[in-house]
Amino acid sequence: MEYKYKARNQVGEVQEGIVEASTLANATAILQQHNLIVVSIETEKEQNLLMSFLRTWEGVSGKEFVIFSRQLAVMIEAKVPLMAALKGITDQTPNPFFARVLASVLSDVDEGKSLSDSLKKHPEVFSELYINIVQSGEVSGNLQKSLESLANNIEKNYTLAQKIKGVLYYPAFILTAFFITGGIMLAFVVPKLMGMLKETNAKLPITTKMLIASGDFMQKWWWAVLFAVILAVMALVYYFRTEDGEKEFDIIKLKIPIIKRVLLNVYLARFAENLSTLVRSGLPIVSALEISGKVVGNSVFEKDIFEAAEKVKSGGTISEVLSDKPNFPSIMTQMIKVGEETGKLDTTLISMSNFYSREADQIVSNLASIIEPVLIVILGCGVGILVFSIIIPIYNIAQGIK
Repeated sequence: MEYKYKARNQVGEVQEGIVEASTLANATAILQQHNLIVVSIETEKEQNLLMSFLRTWEGVSGKEFVIFSRQLAVMIEAKVPLMAALKGITDQTPNPFFARVLASVLSDVDEGKSLSDSLKKHPEVFSELYINIVQSGEVSGNLQKSLESLANNIEKNYTLAQKIKGVLYYPAFILTAFFITGGIMLAFVVPKLMGMLKETNAKLPITTKMLIASGDFMQKWWWAVLFAVILAVMALVYYFRTEDGEKEFDIIKLKIPIIKRVLLNVYLARFAENLSTLVRSGLPIVSALEISGKVVGNSVFEKDIFEAAEKVKSGGTISEVLSDKPNFPSIMTQMIKVGEETGKLDTTLISMSNFYSREADQIVSNLASIIEPVLIVILGCGVGILVFSIIIPIYNIAQGIK
């Protein structure tokens, strides 16, 4: 059983971590053997509940991973002991959840476990790619270089993902605000404006009749519509988080115009970058492919990459398998083939990663300039329909009175 503890060392410094023992008494004894004075100790089960709660709300961002990896690499390069480096980083980590995870890693390293084995206990935080590269760095005796490579890898993925999110957040916010405002107007404003039009018994345009019907419905059932929308959003989020739903969403994303082009370049860049990092770290090509498939971020690509790994196991080549996959362009498979034949696969993959990263970046930049006029047209159409449906009938009635 695991126990979460807080203790003081011989110089009075407070340490936090996790210790494994069969009973609470044995856990206390282990800590005392390390010359620690126990301040508090509790079962890890309680702590896991708290960690799950924190992970739901906070998680660990790519930026925090980059900072952690670079700081650890710099400290190791400066000949700072691993324990002291981990403790220093843990103490200054602002994310409570990440700090607790690092405290657990620190405790495991203190008990004699390797850094990679300590990271394996937290698969919800550290990916298989991350753990394997750290492990290869430990085996080769060049952990600092492996951590630098990881930081560069994560930073590239994080930067590109942030650019895409930045472009999509703006239209999402505008459209959400538009529909919320439209719903409020239909429920509370339009019925009052339309009351006069109903009393005149004048001949109304079809759009006005539809607006009146929508307003009457929303005025009476706005709470049901709001509940249905919230329920539908929750159901979609839940479904897309299931295994089948996630696969379905991955397929849908690759069919949306414009978004498809961006994502294809992102996935190709991520695959090339991760595979290059793993190959350069000394991992066998089959293991490198399997890990790259898991972290590429799309089940369609994952399936294709796993098939390539199986082909390599039986003596085939990566380029042979990927050349038959529609999501992998011919230029990429040809470059991979050249890399396989020349023995410079990692270098070739880095070049491809840089190429597709630039392509995705360019599309995202162009997308940002296209989205604004499209939104203006959509909002203009909405306002135009509203004006035509309300103002024109009122104007016609006023003209008739004259």
